[in-house]
Amino acid sequence: MFNKVQRYLAIGRVFFKYNLFSLLYNDLGKANRPMEACSTAVDIKKRGNAKKLRLAFEELGPTFVKLGQTMSKRPDLIPHSYIQELGNLQDKVKTLEFIDMRKSFETDCICDTAGGGAEHSSDCYHCNDVLDIFDQFDIKPIASASIGQVYKAVLNGKNVAVKIERPNLIDTISVDLSIIYDLKPLLVKMLGLGKNTDVDVFLQEFGEMLYRELDYRIEAMNIKRFRENFKDVKDVLIPDVYLDYCREKILVMDFVEGTQIKDLVDADPEIRSKYVKLISSSYLKQVYIDGFYHADPHGGNIVVKDGTITFIDFGAVGKIDGDMIRNMLNLFYAMYTKNVDVAADAFLKIGNLTREDVDMHRFKWDLDDLIIKQHYHIGERQSDNYAILALKYNMSLPSEFSTLERALMLIESVCLDIDPNYSLMSEAKPMIAKAMKERYSIKRIAGNLQVEIDEYLELFKHLPAGVNDIIETIQGYRIDKIRGKNSVLGKYRLLDIFSQYIFLSVLIVSSAYLVVKGETGSTLLGFGGFIGAALMGLRSSLHS
Repeated sequence: MFNKVQRYLAIGRVFFKYNLFSLLYNDLGKANRPMEACSTAVDIKKRGNAKKLRLAFEELGPTFVKLGQTMSKRPDLIPHSYIQELGNLQDKVKTLEFIDMRKSFETDCICDTAGGGAEHSSDCYHCNDVLDIFDQFDIKPIASASIGQVYKAVLNGKNVAVKIERPNLIDTISVDLSIIYDLKPLLVKMLGLGKNTDVDVFLQEFGEMLYRELDYRIEAMNIKRFRENFKDVKDVLIPDVYLDYCREKILVMDFVEGTQIKDLVDADPEIRSKYVKLISSSYLKQVYIDGFYHADPHGGNIVVKDGTITFIDFGAVGKIDGDMIRNMLNLFYAMYTKNVDVAADAFLKIGNLTREDVDMHRFKWDLDDLIIKQHYHIGERQSDNYAILALKYNMSLPSEFSTLERALMLIESVCLDIDPNYSLMSEAKPMIAKAMKERYSIKRIAGNLQVEIDEYLELFKHLPAGVNDIIETIQGYRIDKIRGKNSVLGKYRLLDIFSQYIFLSVLIVSSAYLVVKGETGSTLLGFGGFIGAALMGLRSSLHS
């Protein structure tokens, strides 16, 4: 409790130092209010206030740095000027000496000493000094951030990078999250959030994301997954990770040699153009084919060497499910082909809106402007235009889309910095074709068919109950009491019920047989289709 009070006081001092309480209410509180006339002076003031908020978050440490970065992905929460500034948040922390970082190596024993055995594992940090586990270990960090520090070492003759989490970090972050939850009513008022904004969901997702980044074992699994996704792509390298040496606060992976892409601005234009195309195509693959992408691809997290690129730092990743991938690909394809109608429908699905929810004439007009900018304003950053459009039409974009949009903005910025002629649309055609081909491949369709058949087979299990319903229906129809026209209606009703169940049964059985037997089941499927068609035809003729 005492630590929480101390932290409250520290946060209060920083907020008063930057006069955040008044600027948050004046600027952020207008985020969801009607648009006001804007002037250069007003815009400069907002940018100045946004910078104050960024500086305050950097001073408050990792929890608030991550909070600001997460808020920068939510155009439905804060104004555009704040989105841009918070997107530039950096970890500005003092480097800890190695003697202080040693505390993070105080892990549980993993040695198998059951039954009185004396065998100790050579990779157990509890039983061995960390400097003895590695062949060499340079105690001077090569990188430092608010969550951890990175050291260079040698393991079994290989150069490795060892990422170590700062000690006692989990305690500080837990206190910060508790305070942020306490301040939730104040934040809602200052941000001017409407009833449609679920702050509880936002804070829950933020807390879960933060705790995932604190567990380096999750990052190790991310690396393994990326290696699997790019195993057949020769120009994109993903470093290996050494799971036996990884713990919750320790990550050991290949040391990546090369030049950070942000330092390549003075290289030969042809070389820069080649790297830009490679970065763009590999990232579109992550998004539209794998559905699993690097969520923080800034210039320091992409390394180039000898015609290859390497992504590093996999603590922040994004995932897109089947429906989102489909809608995103439809949107991207429509933007590429300049089809405003398809783009409008796809974007509305992403925002969970219908045509009745917006003024479609204005919406399509604005979307068409966005498409034109994407195609012809070469050299300008365009990705954040989706957020601006969503904000204009009060569209609440899902967190998956917002996270992806920020990542695409980073990729676009990286590529434009090293090649001013870069255009995402010009690089999109091969990946769109590949994504579409894979989307409608026989393998993908067969997989979807298998899922559908499993559902139908589950329904088929309950057909006896359906048959019992038919019998009860037959008993309910007293044929001997039906006369004239009613006799035809009664017979039609019985045939209608029988035809539905027979057709469904034949379809389920024949489809399942086809999946199991392959082409040999085509005759049965054709026969089943013939019976079903005949029954449906007879039913239709009676109905007419």
